[in-house]
Amino acid sequence: MKTNILFILLFFGWLAPTHAQNVPENIILKNLNGEEVSFKEFVKGGPVIISFWATWCKPCQSELEALKDIQDDWKDKIRIIAVTIDDARATAKVKSLVKGKKWPFEILFDTNKELYKALNISAVPHIMIINENKIVWTHSGYMPGNEITVVEKALELAEKKN
Repeated sequence: MKTNILFILLFFGWLAPTHAQNVPENIILKNLNGEEVSFKEFVKGGPVIISFWATWCKPCQSELEALKDIQDDWKDKIRIIAVTIDDARATAKVKSLVKGKKWPFEILFDTNKELYKALNISAVPHIMIINENKIVWTHSGYMPGNEITVVEKALELAEKKN
């Protein structure tokens, strides 16, 4: 029985790290202030947790709330960036949702889904860890408790740097 569960988890990518894919070049996103940022430069160094989300995605919001709830574990050790895939018409809605929920994350807008597509993401929520401009871990979907695993993995990488 345990073998079957392990196989299922590996099959769905829960325990399987990615093959250290490089962060895409030349992708420009906007932050909450409307300023353009180079994604590759923005995530330089690391480790950085990237959470792709949308305002219409309830599991996305649950994941971000769960990450916020455990922020004392990661607050001064790793960065978390929430990348919204909402279109440009939803900018005001994104800003008010982020403000209302008091999310302590850096927020970026991928309104044309350029980054989303470049990373071959097919659904939200989708979370990944980037370390030294390489994607070292990725996972789609959200189940309560997933946030602990991703933060632990990022903290392990941060400790190795020190």
